[in-house]
Amino acid sequence: MQQANSAKEVGPDMVLTLWAYRKRILALTILGAVGGLVASYVVKPLFKSEVVMYPAVSNSVSRSLLLEQNTGRDDILAFGDEQDAEQLMQMLQSDRVRDRVAGKFDLMGVYGIDPNSKTRRSELIDAYEEHISYERTHLGSVRIEVLDRDPQRAADIANHIADLVDVVWGEMVRERAAKGVAAIEHKLADLEQVIKQTDDSLRALRELGVHDYYTQSERYNEYIGAAIVKGDHRAVHELEDRFKMLAEHAGPYVRLQDQLNYDLRRATILRMKLEQATADMDSEVPHKFMVNYAQPSDNKHWPKRWLFLAISAASAFLIALCSIVVEANLTKIRDRHGK
Repeated sequence: MQQANSAKEVGPDMVLTLWAYRKRILALTILGAVGGLVASYVVKPLFKSEVVMYPAVSNSVSRSLLLEQNTGRDDILAFGDEQDAEQLMQMLQSDRVRDRVAGKFDLMGVYGIDPNSKTRRSELIDAYEEHISYERTHLGSVRIEVLDRDPQRAADIANHIADLVDVVWGEMVRERAAKGVAAIEHKLADLEQVIKQTDDSLRALRELGVHDYYTQSERYNEYIGAAIVKGDHRAVHELEDRFKMLAEHAGPYVRLQDQLNYDLRRATILRMKLEQATADMDSEVPHKFMVNYAQPSDNKHWPKRWLFLAISAASAFLIALCSIVVEANLTKIRDRHGK
């Protein structure tokens, strides 16, 4: 019964207490709002610029342009899928992109980082991630957002990052393609040397009279048969001697001719691969489709004045309530000990 009565008394007592301290609450709340307003003017504003792009299909240029038969993934004008967007995100977050942006725009100086500090790189990375962010949109595109105190610099950084996608991607492709080109050129040079040696051996056989074993053997058989029918024994003996010489060199000729044909086919394949690898190495095809380039913002992104006012006023109001509660409890404690 006593607990019920005390519970009923809490509500009116609290209202009366708040009413009694209304001036303090109102004064602190107004003071907090004014402080938030002042802080919103003191805090250096940040301006936001953003770039929106779609990933292109990450495939080799040679496969897209040089091959006669290709699939949808080989279309150079096709938009990339989720996997391509993830690769683009990974490229944007790479050290190559971050270091070049930081160097070009002197982000250490912009973010106030001591260049002699032992943790300068960690501080730069943290500040970079606070001011520059990447995200995939629900439409499959990739957005680059840059916050900076200078609206023009924010736009320049965002556009430069977008340009670096093709630069860095091209460097990575060229590094790999260059090694492939070097390997193919080495194999092709060795194969051409083998072809030359084989051709020299066949030339020596031709000087001995072996030009085409299969055709010559057919002709000799025809001529011998015709000579036998005519009864020309001298011609028969002469043709048999030539046929015997042809038979002696038939084995080496056939082997060399087959080897030459095989090596020529291999050389054709290697030249085609060399053409493809060279096309990939020299390619300047963009790896993205630009939707929006960044423009200097004419409206600051941060701080939001109304948000500063609301947070400051709410914080001051809560502080006032806490001070009233503490003061009321201290008064009760003194009264009890006084009794």
